[in-house]
Amino acid sequence: MRNMVPNSAFRLVDQTLEQNVDGEPADDWPWAMQEAGIDFLSLVSPTNRRRILEGSTRANYPAGAIVIKPGGPQRVFLVERGLARCYWSVPDGRQATIAFLHPKELVCAATVAGHPLCTFVQVITESTLTMLDPEPLHQLAATEIEVAAAISKHLSMRLRTAHRLVAARSLGSIRERVAYDLLDRASQSQLVVGRLEVNATQADLADSIGSSREVISRALTSLRAKGIVETAPGVVRILAPTALASIVSAFVT
Repeated sequence: MRNMVPNSAFRLVDQTLEQNVDGEPADDWPWAMQEAGIDFLSLVSPTNRRRILEGSTRANYPAGAIVIKPGGPQRVFLVERGLARCYWSVPDGRQATIAFLHPKELVCAATVAGHPLCTFVQVITESTLTMLDPEPLHQLAATEIEVAAAISKHLSMRLRTAHRLVAARSLGSIRERVAYDLLDRASQSQLVVGRLEVNATQADLADSIGSSREVISRALTSLRAKGIVETAPGVVRILAPTALASIVSAFVT
């Protein structure tokens, strides 16, 4: 599900973008490669860290794999490496991305409190996940204030991230809106064709983010020059999805 913003809302902005994108030279965007999220294990002591990891297993997942789905096994895990996304889906196939998941983040912490899974988690790039045993983690959260506080901080971060993601889709800069739209579309395409690619024209992308085809063209040119995407008529292939996710996470309210 995409946030459609009227072209008129950005008309004055687009008129100033003759040689740049969002006020910055199109060939010199400050790509933020820092990873988002919270290093969950860094929030607890070495002793509690060992307790949390007791009985855990490491699993490798190929790009495009669905790790979590509603009604499936209750799972809690840490992202060790790679990139994933959490999304809602409705019966007619529409999807809404809730979060992009980065290394060191705890995923599905709400299950520790007994809440059932209601979202999907898709691995976007080949990833290594550390699967935790939910029962010991639940016991630790009930008896160790440090662990409970760490989970609380993680859930607070997840809520802020969801709010920021919604805001970035309509209030973000050109590069942030383009990055989100490409990564969201490509992630959905990956589930169908097994590749991170977007089948859309520049006009389609412009309509989706509320901009003009000329601005999209310049944005794609810069992304292509950075090695983040490659393009063909009507197709954008994502070469560096983590870079796009970093651009999205750089949005500041």
